[in-house]
Amino acid sequence: MSRSKSYRCSSFKLAASSNPALWFCFRCLPGLLGCLLTFLVLSASVARATEELSGGHMVFHGAAIEKLEVPAHRSKVHFDISGLVAVARLEQTFVNESPDWVEGVYAFPLPETAAVRRLEIEVGERKIIGKIREKAKARAIYEAAKQAGKKASLVEQQRPNLFTNRVANIAPGESITVHLEYVQHVSFKSGKFSLRFPMTITPRYMPGLQSVEEPQHEQGEALLLNQSHGWAQATDQVLDAPAISPLQWPQPGSDRAPHNPIEVTATLDMGMPLAQVNSAYHELSLSRDKGRYDIVLAAGVSEMDRDFVLNWQPVTGASPRAALFTEQVGEEYFGLLMLVPPVLSSGPVPSREIVFVIDTSGSMGGVSIEQARASVSQSLQQLRPEDRFNIIEFNSHHRSLFKVAMPASRHHIQRAQEFVRQLQASGGTEMLPALREALDTSPDKDGGGAQTILRQVVFVTDGAVGNEVSLFEEIAARLDDTRLFTVGIGSAPNSWFMRKAADFGRGTHTHIGDLDEVAEKMDALLAQLASPAAINLTIDWPQSVEAWPERVPDLYRGEPVVVAVSFGNTPPIGEVIVSGELAGSDWNRTLSLYPPQKGTDLNQHSGVASLWARQKITGLLDQKVLGRTDEQVRADVLPVALQHQLLSPYTSFVAVEELVSRPADKDLNSKPVPNSRPRGQSPQSYAYPRTATTGPAKAYLGTLLLFIALMIRVMRQREVDHVAA
Repeated sequence: MSRSKSYRCSSFKLAASSNPALWFCFRCLPGLLGCLLTFLVLSASVARATEELSGGHMVFHGAAIEKLEVPAHRSKVHFDISGLVAVARLEQTFVNESPDWVEGVYAFPLPETAAVRRLEIEVGERKIIGKIREKAKARAIYEAAKQAGKKASLVEQQRPNLFTNRVANIAPGESITVHLEYVQHVSFKSGKFSLRFPMTITPRYMPGLQSVEEPQHEQGEALLLNQSHGWAQATDQVLDAPAISPLQWPQPGSDRAPHNPIEVTATLDMGMPLAQVNSAYHELSLSRDKGRYDIVLAAGVSEMDRDFVLNWQPVTGASPRAALFTEQVGEEYFGLLMLVPPVLSSGPVPSREIVFVIDTSGSMGGVSIEQARASVSQSLQQLRPEDRFNIIEFNSHHRSLFKVAMPASRHHIQRAQEFVRQLQASGGTEMLPALREALDTSPDKDGGGAQTILRQVVFVTDGAVGNEVSLFEEIAARLDDTRLFTVGIGSAPNSWFMRKAADFGRGTHTHIGDLDEVAEKMDALLAQLASPAAINLTIDWPQSVEAWPERVPDLYRGEPVVVAVSFGNTPPIGEVIVSGELAGSDWNRTLSLYPPQKGTDLNQHSGVASLWARQKITGLLDQKVLGRTDEQVRADVLPVALQHQLLSPYTSFVAVEELVSRPADKDLNSKPVPNSRPRGQSPQSYAYPRTATTGPAKAYLGTLLLFIALMIRVMRQREVDHVAA
């Protein structure tokens, strides 16, 4: 063996002696390798910096936030709940504990159905009422007041569930309270009522490359407010990325020592006996006076690191099967209609193809990925041998468990369970390729088996993306006969995306915020998947009305019909008939509308008119996904938002105090108010897109590989034996 080695060494020396350049490279090989590796490391650092600009999640360094003397923030919210309507009054107090005059910038979530209709700022004993203006005008008014040293507040909608509040000219040691009022409708599903109030924001992935264009608003003018304090830069797919990427506190808070404390209270008056009232993620203290419940947090305050969810259930037999909640505003009458179809036995369930799509991106780290794994594992256990299934997981890339959907045999289920058990969270949220794969219904995707009657996609994600509209467009274009069901995961999911994706996918949305909920909620979802839907629904009104949504969606087990309606100047009188197909048979239900009795007050459900306007705005905005231009939609939305004084993509609330507060010789510093990290979520890190490697890094890597190939070629040359025989 040693002699063979000496032959090889001699052969290489002879080859090198005839080629001095090769001998030099060999002697310098360790140094060259070290230099190349150093260049690669430096290039990777540049790629990380580029990634911050071109999309993906960013590390929220604790030191950077701790050094900022950011305004302290605390909140209060109170809900008045009656029937299907909840009126919420939210207070946000900003305290300037620094020696400078500051502008506080705070991004905050609200329910995606919230109709924000009032703004007021309070400074000591003074109160300033806000007004709705076109977005460009509101920004100009706010900027002028800020520069003049006047106290002002500007509230803008970035997404239907994400808003930004700016408060200008807070003096050292001063506090300013912003009051917001909004209306939302209460959810009713499977015999249970619920109300959700989001408190923080999961950082969103921004796909695409850094945009070289200056961000624009809806009029095409340059963005006036260039200090957004977002960690993300605008990309060609998410132009408003800075506005929807607020900073987080580096360390998680707690209810005992919250970064952003909040007090939550509620008054619940349903007009019917209730079997239970509880909260999924907070402990409550209840007091009851006849049929009215007064509710507070048992701990007094909570960290704003998870959604607040209030649930209540009527006693057996008290659940409403039909109801109309009305409000008169001026001479106009508005209503909110709810009808609950009966639950019928589904009979034999036809064979199905179910595709599970699982988000394994970095934002799913921590408790969220555990919930996702448990959700899919629970669903796999309920598949039948005649069903077909597949699993697609995605982060920066996507991959399928099987090339085509496979029968749910014991072998395939065991293989799928092992696949799910090994899923880990990392990387970016490149959702679009996975969505296309899941909705692909080409002939070569059926596995060569018989065509299935039902094709259903179950999408498990936290929805932490910034390009929601592009995804809605993809769903609308590719859906065909497939049905898309979304499962929201985590303490603070992007609920607007999840619900709207299910709407466009003609499915339903389920939220799982705790591991203890997995079995119950996935069982309910699988029951929906196996039950017949109420389809081809129509509503016959006794008079001419304007109802939203214009087309009643398919309904699944436990889902009610909820429609907002304007009756115009005529009081609602007569019969409402809802009809459709259920389990292959005709179905209808009738609700009688009676005129208000003399001396009674029709305005018993304040907020119904705002909900109708919000529902109309939502329906008009959905038309952009279906092909209408932004200019056409804006022309229809703007009059509704201005008439009903509601926030929208084209309107903003602005409040300005006429008194000049800040002296002319004092500078104004704009500072962000960080959000709380969602409970149970791992710290966010860089997410690399497929284009994150820089050109120099590729050149260095290529040079290294060529050098290694040259060495291998020389070492593998045929040996020459120079030993005498």
